[in-house]
Amino acid sequence: MINRSFARGSSLRRLAGRAVVILGAVLVGGQLMRSVPRDQTLIFPLGSVFPNATRFAASWRQPGDEEPRGGVSLTFDRAPPLQLRQHAKLPDGDYIVTIDILQAPRKDLEGTARQGALHDAPGGAPQAGETAGSREGLQTNIERRVSLAGGEALIALAVVPREPSVSE
Repeated sequence: MINRSFARGSSLRRLAGRAVVILGAVLVGGQLMRSVPRDQTLIFPLGSVFPNATRFAASWRQPGDEEPRGGVSLTFDRAPPLQLRQHAKLPDGDYIVTIDILQAPRKDLEGTARQGALHDAPGGAPQAGETAGSREGLQTNIERRVSLAGGEALIALAVVPREPSVSE
């Protein structure tokens, strides 16, 4: 009778030991799977928010990282596409996406600045009162925190205030 209990107890111990090993393997495997790079698609609604964009640059990094894990830089001779879709292989998790957008200078402001008293100083440096971006356009810098979990992630861009039209 004692031998039967001992034998039954050891089979229960073996079963419990196997369950602990399997559970540990599942937990470790889950952690490893989260750190494995997956296909991620970052969607930037550029042309719908910044129709005058001439240059677009974006980079992404995880919080605490010094260097970005990837990025993209594009220049446009014409109006940018409504959406930019950038594919990347990244592990799931939180990322900080830094976006720099350069917009073409507005024609009416450019003409006003050229007709005014602002002229380049010798050596091509702008004189006081002229912003560095007035000739080149408006530079917009945006930083967003996003969570990637495989698939697609829409990166919200700041809405540019629109000027009232003549009918308003």
